[in-house]
Amino acid sequence: MRTKLFLAFFLVIVIALISNLIFERLIMNDFDEYIKGTTEDHLYWVLASIEGSYQDGRWNMNSLNEAVHWSMMLGFDVRIDDTSGREISDSRAVMDSLSPPMKRRMEAIIRSHAAEGAYEKYPLYVEGSEIGTLSVRSLKKEEPSRVKAAIFKERGRNFLLISFLFAGLSAVAMAVLLSLYLSRPVRRLKRAAERVAKGDFSTRVKSVAGDELGRLSESFNYMAEALQKEEALRKRLTSNVAHELRTPLAVMKAQTEAMIDGIVENKSEGLENIRNEIERLTRLVEGIEDLTKAEASFFSQGEYRPVNLREFLKGIESSMEPIFLEKGLHFSLGEGGDVEVVADLDKLEIIVKNIVSNALKYTEKGKVSIGYGRSGREFFVEVRDTGIGIAEEEIPKIFMRFYRGKGVSSDRGVGIGLALVKELVDIMGGRIEVQSKVAQGTAIRIWLSDRRLPAKRAGILFPATRGETRGDGDTV
Repeated sequence: MRTKLFLAFFLVIVIALISNLIFERLIMNDFDEYIKGTTEDHLYWVLASIEGSYQDGRWNMNSLNEAVHWSMMLGFDVRIDDTSGREISDSRAVMDSLSPPMKRRMEAIIRSHAAEGAYEKYPLYVEGSEIGTLSVRSLKKEEPSRVKAAIFKERGRNFLLISFLFAGLSAVAMAVLLSLYLSRPVRRLKRAAERVAKGDFSTRVKSVAGDELGRLSESFNYMAEALQKEEALRKRLTSNVAHELRTPLAVMKAQTEAMIDGIVENKSEGLENIRNEIERLTRLVEGIEDLTKAEASFFSQGEYRPVNLREFLKGIESSMEPIFLEKGLHFSLGEGGDVEVVADLDKLEIIVKNIVSNALKYTEKGKVSIGYGRSGREFFVEVRDTGIGIAEEEIPKIFMRFYRGKGVSSDRGVGIGLALVKELVDIMGGRIEVQSKVAQGTAIRIWLSDRRLPAKRAGILFPATRGETRGDGDTV
């Protein structure tokens, strides 16, 4: 990549060089055209002055000599002939007629004896009649205009050359530095990707710029973090599943061996025990399937959308109410106004439904209610039940995978629902608050940041904070 970037910059430099040469040629041509135009203007002035010295059918020698004098000052060696070809005046005659001091000054400026080239002839006219001929050629001037013109052209070329060298060297230096600077984050990403490919999912790349490379680095970091979490979850799931499978398989093996050996005389009872363990395994497999589906959402950045929290929870209430009615429980959404938030609805739905399902499993009579509200930069959803409750010392353990409280039968689940809730809430940068008393019920509140406001990260808190307004009007 560095080579390609450098070649791209070098191509720009070559194009700049060609442009510089074309520019230099155009400037010099324009300057030459300017000098040529100025010379023609001076020549026309000399013609007009000489023609103006012819008055009343004869030459005014004083005026004519003055015109010849000025023509020499303008760099012309001139000679005036009448219509018969007789010489009237020329530059040498005018020079010889000057006073010695004036002649020395003129000779210091021009060299009349060093005229260049052949004469060019121009007819002279007065009122449409030809009065003679003006012969003109250039003088070599010791002074100014010609020398200055040459100096200007030389300095112009030198300036363009120096400016190009300076700009070219600067461009080369910038090409090298920029190619190194632009390729550095790409090289870092390449090395990081190689480490991830070897299994080092803890690799991260530093993201500084806010451009495309910066966003690419952020996406890479998110990918590496997702892979790291997935690997950790895979190892933990494998360990937990092996642990959970060991007990029912051991029971089934013992029952089968006892029946084969004749230790268990009532085979129907033994087969019933085996059937119960198979059902337990089936629930475990179903829980693992649910866990796998939920974990698929862990590694996506999610789509945050604006939502009316009341309408969202109303939809969950409507979809799950028949299950509660079948069990003889009352399920309701608390009273409250509209609360507009921006959240990842897919993850939020999994969280709320898992908490509600957990409340349904552990509530035999009474009701389950959902509350909601906002406090500052965050919003909350709370599920409150009148179930069996949780002992205080067990509250920190309820979010562990496959954990079931003391005395809780396996037919109430395999202990995955609340573990998923915790992991999803952590991913979304929220926190969980739990308040529970044995035989009185449990309240689980989920706090999440409203993405329309700056995020506020926090951990899991126990017990709940007090004084927040609920959707059903109660306080926790």
